[in-house]
Amino acid sequence: MRVTLLPACCRLSPPTGAKLRALRGLAAVAALSALAACTTVAPPAAPATAGTAAPEKAPATARAAPKIPEVDVTPRMIFGLIAAEIGLQRGEGGYAYAEYMRIARDTRDPRLARRATEIALSARAVREALDAATLWHDTAPGDTEAEGTLASLLLASGRFEEARPLLERQLAANPDPLAVLDRMERMLGHAGDPVHALALVEALAARWATDPERGFDAQVVMARAARAAGQPEKAAAHARAALALRPDSESAVLTLAQALPDDEGANGKAGREVAIALLGRWLATHEGADARQAYARLLAAEGHLEESRAQFEKLLAADPGRVDTLYALGLIDLDAERFAAAHAWLAQYLERIARMDRDPEAAWIGLGRAAEGLRHYDEALDWLRKVRSPARNDEAREREAFVLAHLGRLDDALALIEALPAANDEERGRKLLARGQLLREGHRYAESFDLFEAALRTHPDDTGLLYESAMSAERLDRIEVMEARLRRVLALQPEAAHAWNALGFTFADRNIRLDEALSLIGHALALSPDDGYIIDSMGWVQFRMGRLAAARESLQRAYHLKEDPEVAAHLGEVLWALGEHDAARDLLLEARRRDGGSEALNGTIERLRIQP
Repeated sequence: MRVTLLPACCRLSPPTGAKLRALRGLAAVAALSALAACTTVAPPAAPATAGTAAPEKAPATARAAPKIPEVDVTPRMIFGLIAAEIGLQRGEGGYAYAEYMRIARDTRDPRLARRATEIALSARAVREALDAATLWHDTAPGDTEAEGTLASLLLASGRFEEARPLLERQLAANPDPLAVLDRMERMLGHAGDPVHALALVEALAARWATDPERGFDAQVVMARAARAAGQPEKAAAHARAALALRPDSESAVLTLAQALPDDEGANGKAGREVAIALLGRWLATHEGADARQAYARLLAAEGHLEESRAQFEKLLAADPGRVDTLYALGLIDLDAERFAAAHAWLAQYLERIARMDRDPEAAWIGLGRAAEGLRHYDEALDWLRKVRSPARNDEAREREAFVLAHLGRLDDALALIEALPAANDEERGRKLLARGQLLREGHRYAESFDLFEAALRTHPDDTGLLYESAMSAERLDRIEVMEARLRRVLALQPEAAHAWNALGFTFADRNIRLDEALSLIGHALALSPDDGYIIDSMGWVQFRMGRLAAARESLQRAYHLKEDPEVAAHLGEVLWALGEHDAARDLLLEARRRDGGSEALNGTIERLRIQP
């Protein structure tokens, strides 16, 4: 919201009485200093307001000294200047601005217009600052600072065509025009009209686009502007042109990698894979911490967690001070259910950021999840209950509810979910899903199924409800219902790898329709090749089909990716069937030591009659 200065002038009446006499007594010594102040205080950059850019001061070039008009200094002028400065000290910027503008218009003195611009910028009043900067520029047409300030304010106001000739003059006058253009593009990114900003950047950069010396910088600037404008094809084209000019450039390969996920494929998946391949090739022959970090994050986003971990470990080895890398490694190990390792990474991260100005709440939630996975439920509650910010409160309370359910306090868990706010459909849906999952965790399968069934009558094509309803139906052994719900999910969302997997695993676990199960799980694996749970399903259906060697290979890989007790149970079963009884016994007992609450794990140990 733009802050308007002008109404403030209505709140300050002219000084009278003793105050007036005091001001007159100051006039003789203050008049010239008030005018001089106008030439020594640089206008600060305007803070950003909603929907506008934060104007930046133009880069320093040779500044033409403004022509100072001959002014007949009158008592009224002196009084106005002093009253304006006192008004500023009292927080009455509107009055000060109005006085400076009145006197600047009367005298055509650029120093006073500059001071009015400064006052408006300090109050984030873009419209008033633009009026003052226009007057400043008009009264000092050779002043590059006035010209730069006016150009910035025109851009902030969306008046791109009016700003263009001013910007062109700045670029022509500067010995490093691409550095100036780079700063302009960054400022334009906040201007609220990225499409027009892109057109302006391309128009300004066109003269250097193929220049052997400056073409690279011009293409990078245009790629960044195109990406901000939501034009990924154009962003990728500019980035490819930049990379062709400088194949060794880290900034060019990063710019292209950032554009590709938006440029190709549904939901950016194909583009992310292309970006992964691009960065991988570049890092094979070059080194760059930013490129490696981008590579590691893209790998993690696509589920390539082992490769991502290796990249983050390289980053940490090269620079142990990279605290974000500690956090990333913690999240990767959380996903892999390596809870002890995740706990160690996140604890180290939390210790490091204690000396920094960083929000610790994400780490608290991560430590709560790690402690929950280690079955240290009291510790998990301690971490989660530290989280109180509105941004993360719902996430922490949901996780707290599941910890309470682990402790057998299901009613308390449900009450905690019920107390969460639900101001819109998204929040109401999230609460409903959490209630249904908690009921299923508490073995109240019929209640869980009925809850989802009722919601589906209102939202029959909600894929989240369909999936959760299918999981509850499976617990009730209502396989026909489960299959119908999952197939509806797949009709609505063909890329839902976990729905393909859930259907295939259900058939494999019941030792039915194994050929179909193999096909379903294979399709899931093609969609998500590094998902430990899907690889576990593949190993389990291979076991059911008597393919023991293939099952062992799949399940060993799955357990490396997900140290889950059910995956351990499946691998132990296969090892036992292969006659490797000692290896099976050691694996199953170690898994039970870590997580003795798994029904699948304990059932396998009892069936195989394994003793400690």
